[in-house]
Amino acid sequence: MDPLQGSEAIQQFKKLLEGNNREGQAADLSALMWYMDGMTRQDEAVLRELQNVRQQLDQEREPPVQYVAQKAAATLEHKAHQLKGTLDSLWERIAGCAASAVESFKEIGVSALDKALAAMDVKNVLESLRDHLNNSIADTKRSIEKVENIGCELRSVGGHLRNAGRAMAGKETLAVDGGQEGRFQSAVLAPMRAAQKLLCGMNNATLAAIGCVEHLEQTAKDAREARAERQAEKKPSVRQALAEKKAEAAAQSIPSPEKEHKSQEAAL
Repeated sequence: MDPLQGSEAIQQFKKLLEGNNREGQAADLSALMWYMDGMTRQDEAVLRELQNVRQQLDQEREPPVQYVAQKAAATLEHKAHQLKGTLDSLWERIAGCAASAVESFKEIGVSALDKALAAMDVKNVLESLRDHLNNSIADTKRSIEKVENIGCELRSVGGHLRNAGRAMAGKETLAVDGGQEGRFQSAVLAPMRAAQKLLCGMNNATLAAIGCVEHLEQTAKDAREARAERQAEKKPSVRQALAEKKAEAAAQSIPSPEKEHKSQEAAL
């Protein structure tokens, strides 16, 4: 698990949410952390699979397949490192907002919790991450198809050459369909397919994390609006206060019947 998830600030922030009638928000935050932790682990696994691709390419020499696979692995590795950087920055952002909320809570109370949830603003980052993942998945799919097609063509060429030899020997030719993947091609494609599957898993986790953030933002907004309504009910409006003061002043300027009667008696 990423060290940030277990940081004291995030744990304190969650406890404050739970202790101030925000159990749902605490649960959403925990779910967000869980999805992000899974995405970090999957990204690390993608990098390991790409390392396996490189190792296979170093052991064998099949120029057409090697060129396409090397280019695909380098591109995907670059994107995987970018994903890691984005996730690390997101962890730091959430931890920083949690730490600020814990400190602000001591001064302004429960409103600091709702403000912190709004200040995290991680939805845009997650949406950008989702788009990045979709592009990586599409690129990986195209690269796998290229390696598959090149391998098929190479096997077909071999089949045609063998048929030429059979024809020269007066033997019947055989149907050529590209055959099954060879050992080298399979060894290269296996980690690439595994990386594609991991990227799809990361994309699903990102979509789920976006859902958690949307619910977090909505509940924080509802809490702020409810608090504002309660404050408005307790505090009369300026117009109402002025009206009450005018009425009070007018009442004081009108003599009471008893005082007026005494004044008349004194005059007599």
